[in-house]
Amino acid sequence: MPLVPAVPMSASSRPGLLAGQRDRSIAEMRSFLAGLAPQSASESLRLLRNAYPDSPLSLRVAACGIDQR
Repeated sequence: MPLVPAVPMSASSRPGLLAGQRDRSIAEMRSFLAGLAPQSASESLRLLRNAYPDSPLSLRVAACGIDQR
């Protein structure tokens, strides 16, 4: 009888893992900004867009500490 390969869980089925990755990404971006000391939120977002072009805008905004209401 052949062995059935294990099917890996999708990332969406592991919300705790995604939250942890999100938190680490935000912490990394905040550390990056702390080293540069931008003078405004727009400068922070520009720096993050250039440094992390593949990161979603929502993560870059969260890293800047801008309230999303």
